[in-house]
Amino acid sequence: MYVLIINPVAGRGKGIKIVKEYLKGVQNPQNYKSYYTEYPGHATKLVAQVVSLHEEKIEMLVVVGGDGTFYEVINGVKAYGDLPLAFVPVGSGNDFARGCSMPLDPKESLRTIFKQKRFQSYWAGTYLTDGRPARLEKLFASSLGIGFDAEVAERTNESKWKAWFNRIHLSFLVYVIGLIVTIFKFQPKNIHLTIDGKERELKGIWMLTITNHPYFGGGMKIAPDATINKQTFHVTIVHQISKLKLLLLFITVFFGKHTRLKEVEMLKGSEIMVRSDESIIYHADGYTGKCYECHVRKEQGPRRVVRKN
Repeated sequence: MYVLIINPVAGRGKGIKIVKEYLKGVQNPQNYKSYYTEYPGHATKLVAQVVSLHEEKIEMLVVVGGDGTFYEVINGVKAYGDLPLAFVPVGSGNDFARGCSMPLDPKESLRTIFKQKRFQSYWAGTYLTDGRPARLEKLFASSLGIGFDAEVAERTNESKWKAWFNRIHLSFLVYVIGLIVTIFKFQPKNIHLTIDGKERELKGIWMLTITNHPYFGGGMKIAPDATINKQTFHVTIVHQISKLKLLLLFITVFFGKHTRLKEVEMLKGSEIMVRSDESIIYHADGYTGKCYECHVRKEQGPRRVVRKN
């Protein structure tokens, strides 16, 4: 049985249309079960219920939505590490699809997934904030960041204009507006950073981003040399920088050329701890929260994911 978890809001309902069109051409439509999310966070609960009932029958779990939907799903199946996963991108960012070198066109992606069924190992990141119990540890598929990019994500998510821009297919403008507003409101952070046991005090940083693959923010090549692997994250740190130069960074980052700036530092690590004396905003695959401490490491076992690279 193939299970499809569909976010009907992502891409203005594009996912529903594409799935229904695809299922018209399959030989055994009874082998495909579709479930629809109803509100933010619902995918986590929904997929946990579905998998608990049908785990042994599921040949593949297909997520039809955006990066946020995939984030919700992997956290819903956290305890089911062997469950085969696939992602059909119909959101505004779709960085997980980019990172896996899968087609960004959802129709092509859906055809590729069921034609090839090529599963490869994928190691998600785990994070735990403020010393919470291990059972509350969460997963992220693509990236986790603190500082400027997290505040942009929060401002974008809370924007009153987001729904309107989505309706006219200009959702990227919400991010641009959020970025510009945040440039003038952001206060650089002082943090204590530990990477694989090596400690550093960082003063006045603008952002720190931890990634599993090169992309974040809807195609920005934040870590151009990053590869999917079981041991290390790529860490991008932007130190004290002028606002004008920061704008330049967000232009060049689409081409991975921002690493030439002297304010940009690139590191690698398997276990990362970020601490601050003040509450800081973080984002995980676009979902935002606040914490004083964040412990990040690779998930111990690999997930089986449809990907090309």
